[in-house]
Amino acid sequence: MNPFFFKKLTLILFIFFTILFVSSNSFGAEDLLTLYKRAVETDPLLKKALSDLEASKAQKPLARSLLLPKLEAGMGQGYYNKNITGIRPDEIQKGYWGDNYSARLIQPIFDGQAWVSLKMAKSMVGISEAQVLFAKQDLIKRVAMAYFDLLDAKALLRAQKERVKLDKKILDRARVALRAGTGDIVSLKEAKARFDASRARLVSFKNLVEIKRENLSITCHSPIGDIKDVRSFKVIGPEPNDVNQWIMVALDNQPILHKAQKELELSREKLEHEKRARWPRIDLEAQADYANGLFLPDVIYREAHTVFKFTFPLYLGGSIEARTDIAQSKLISSRHKLEHLKDVITLKTKQAFLRLRDSIAIVNASKEAMESARVSMDATTKGYEIGTRNVIDALDMTDKYILNKMKYNRAIYDHLKARVMLKTAAGIITERDITSLNGLLE
Repeated sequence: MNPFFFKKLTLILFIFFTILFVSSNSFGAEDLLTLYKRAVETDPLLKKALSDLEASKAQKPLARSLLLPKLEAGMGQGYYNKNITGIRPDEIQKGYWGDNYSARLIQPIFDGQAWVSLKMAKSMVGISEAQVLFAKQDLIKRVAMAYFDLLDAKALLRAQKERVKLDKKILDRARVALRAGTGDIVSLKEAKARFDASRARLVSFKNLVEIKRENLSITCHSPIGDIKDVRSFKVIGPEPNDVNQWIMVALDNQPILHKAQKELELSREKLEHEKRARWPRIDLEAQADYANGLFLPDVIYREAHTVFKFTFPLYLGGSIEARTDIAQSKLISSRHKLEHLKDVITLKTKQAFLRLRDSIAIVNASKEAMESARVSMDATTKGYEIGTRNVIDALDMTDKYILNKMKYNRAIYDHLKARVMLKTAAGIITERDITSLNGLLE
């Protein structure tokens, strides 16, 4: 075979398998949207919120049942023993078997507490709906934060590996210089110490990656392999760029605030419910009874009646007053809780707004610092090669460049997390935001 042809074929095969390997890795890497959808199917907090919502919905027909008619039927058979005196001179004593049947219908006409119970059931559904919305938004935040935390940790590890390579080059030059007689043992030992320290730090960065990977795995409840990194994108600030508008949006949309408002409404209804315990109740009651096998065996007993039944609580041992006082205190507590949440949401929204706005300057500044550090490192390295700079200068500038590179990478991921935190604080984050962030991935 022609050697030239063989070399050409080998090169083509190498390129083919390299492309195939890269493509397989690209397709194998998971993105943010895929992991989020997986988390939606498995997140226990979201499932709990949805289950609580179904339970709350079941409270409505339960409360409505207090206003609807109730029909009861009963039957029994037993042995009776009667002892009668005073009818005739001698005593009458007789035992016999008897059957009895009954039917009873009760239709509430007026029940003040039952109507309030129906309103309370509706408020409970509103509380659960707000909790479900919060659980969905919280899941979006948790998945996105865990995803970018893992990318941040992997970027730190890559930068540290680069530091090891750069320190290794300096160490190799120090060895060559010592053998050539232009170096000294002190420079070699310093370069060796820095190189060993850089390799030792790799362990902590590898552990950090595994911790962040495990955090994302727990959030999604599935093993996490390779994930897609972000591509180059333009950093953007809050839109609109007015913190007061964001605070207004948060106070209108934050699900936790909606939940607290519904809880306050429920507290008012509970107080009204306890106060109405003093109200009278009016029921329409109809009952029919049938019995045979009585003391006189040939007599069959039948009875039917329809009555309006008034129930008026006069004194129940002070329980009405006690429950009313408890409901009154809980109403005050709910009101204070709502006011506190407004303050917390206002503060968190402002913090998230400032964090996102400032992240733009941090990204730009850290990028410039990284580029300046790179230029200084290259210049110092060349100076070390020609003998105008010493090994300490070269090692220090390498450390400075790597540290600035780490800061820049972290600033990128912090900016993306700041986007998530602002919309979460405002209570308007949705799956569309996950899709938008997913579009920034490679």
